[in-house]
Amino acid sequence: DIHTRSRSRSRSLRMRRPGRGRSRSSASRSNVLLCPGLLFSSKRYEDMRRELLKLGHPRVEVLPVKSWDWLPSLLLGEPFGWYLDRMEGLAADLLEDSSVLSVVGHSAGGWLSRIWLSGETYNGKRYNNNSVETLLTLGTPHLSVEEYPFGRVKESRRGEEGLAMSKSARSSSLQFANEFAGAPKLLAQGCEVVCVAGSAVDGSEGDWLTQASYKSTCRAYEGVDGDGVCPVESAILPGCSESLVVRDVGHGPSNLRPCVTEEYTSKTCGRCGHIKKNLGGAEVYKCQ
Repeated sequence: DIHTRSRSRSRSLRMRRPGRGRSRSSASRSNVLLCPGLLFSSKRYEDMRRELLKLGHPRVEVLPVKSWDWLPSLLLGEPFGWYLDRMEGLAADLLEDSSVLSVVGHSAGGWLSRIWLSGETYNGKRYNNNSVETLLTLGTPHLSVEEYPFGRVKESRRGEEGLAMSKSARSSSLQFANEFAGAPKLLAQGCEVVCVAGSAVDGSEGDWLTQASYKSTCRAYEGVDGDGVCPVESAILPGCSESLVVRDVGHGPSNLRPCVTEEYTSKTCGRCGHIKKNLGGAEVYKCQ
């Protein structure tokens, strides 16, 4: 379980299959696969792993990743198949003693998990993951224009010649995820998609790194709210099952805790992605 708390009441977001009316007991909670974000190594997520175990999840494993593993993809345009292959292997291990699995993807780990879940051919390989019941993304830039200050290396994926797609999807794995692995598709496969965004830094008051990150993601930083790296408006995937915006939570793994006590406000419609700036007295944005 991942809990968020408001002033007057607490809400629990349970990792479950869509449509189940009852909460699952501690003994029946799913195993969890934690997927690190861009340039982060597995060891940065050990505290979160231990906390999730304390909450009653039988097994929680972090995808084995070193910081330098990301460099060939970033600098040479190599596909992220290495990441998805590791997900496939570790997920199979976690499913040996459980019939279902929940995936928590931080930052880029969130949209890479969507590719893994999509069932589409990526770099010549198709993954089949019908046993995943929940994908929870944390500070994932699902919606990014990818206009980085030093440019972006075009990817060199193979084995997708027969798959019709846009030029942007053919050269960018993130755009591939948005074209072939949107929330409606994953929901139709029986996987809930829950997006969590941090609200900690207004781009107008952020440092150069925050402003550059916001601008490269959504082409602006003035008045843009986010976790210091990922803007709120980019972290909420249109059509997701539920979205939460948690105050005073930054982007790095040290700021990602399974239990937080900060007041939260959901400003985003989980169906259409519209962000309402003025909620009034409401805690959760109701789309009209």
